[in-house]
Amino acid sequence: MSGAIHRMKALWRTLAGAAVAVLLVPLGGCDRPADGDGQVLRVGTHRGGTRGMMLAAGELKDVPYRIEWAQFPSAQTQIEAISANAVDVGIAGVASFLFAYNGNPQLRAIQAMDGGPEQKAVAVIVPEKSAARDMRDLRGRSIATTRGSVGHITLLQALEQAHLKTSDVSISFLSPNDAMTAFATGKVDALAIWLPYLATAVRSHHARVLTYAWNGTSNYLVQVSSDASVRAKHALLEDFLRRYARAQLWANGHPREWSEISSRETGVPRDIAAYSAERWHWTPAPVDGRVADALHETARIFAAELPPPHRDGAAGLDSSFDHAVDGSGGRRSGG
Repeated sequence: MSGAIHRMKALWRTLAGAAVAVLLVPLGGCDRPADGDGQVLRVGTHRGGTRGMMLAAGELKDVPYRIEWAQFPSAQTQIEAISANAVDVGIAGVASFLFAYNGNPQLRAIQAMDGGPEQKAVAVIVPEKSAARDMRDLRGRSIATTRGSVGHITLLQALEQAHLKTSDVSISFLSPNDAMTAFATGKVDALAIWLPYLATAVRSHHARVLTYAWNGTSNYLVQVSSDASVRAKHALLEDFLRRYARAQLWANGHPREWSEISSRETGVPRDIAAYSAERWHWTPAPVDGRVADALHETARIFAAELPPPHRDGAAGLDSSFDHAVDGSGGRRSGG
């Protein structure tokens, strides 16, 4: 294997963190004597994103309980940990939640983040010099993504909009790290991927966005928890969701400050952190009928991909935290 490929793989490992082991880290400066496990909130983060944003926004000051952070390379592995009661909460796309809920109806979506109809956080990308100018040019070509991810649903949307079937292309389902390596080394012709991997591909490997697959309806992220964690740690989760909502609203208005702090916190190069921050715009929202509609639309697109029993993901929506949507109650702080 060439030295260039070795360097690329080293970069993926640096940016993604441990792909197998889950790293639990108590948050320094926020510990207090734990009154049983109920005073510890275990929070999942993708490559440090949630922790970095909340730290940048000043929302990890004076937390009246201990936070243990668990680092994951993808939403799928994070939700597996939530299902196993190893983590209490973590953010994911509705596609990842739907796939996981289909296998575990004890999962709950307890907060939503509305990305609007024209998100730029997920895309189908091709090499800069690719002859492909739209999805129709990928007929007969190979595309990598991660099964059940926001990249997967975006790819299916893009194919549908181009009037292509999945059989018209060759889809490889890989982990995010392996998909990135396959794309960077030319083993696949296109990649459906999300931030911050998307930023790495564009900035470090000169990838070109082919489509964001806008579908005219709002895109959502959801904070995922479990029925057991909701029952045992409702007050802690409510406080955390308020802090997260305030942090997201702050990040929307301060992308430069967020990217600089995030780069220092996670070790991600500054240009990649800046690319991600400029495109990571979400508005806290209740888990209401609009989120249910998004889940139903996702289920329609995923109809051929979901194994039985085809559970209705909307049944996993928990609106008991909706009063924490705007982040009100407590300090509103920045940087």
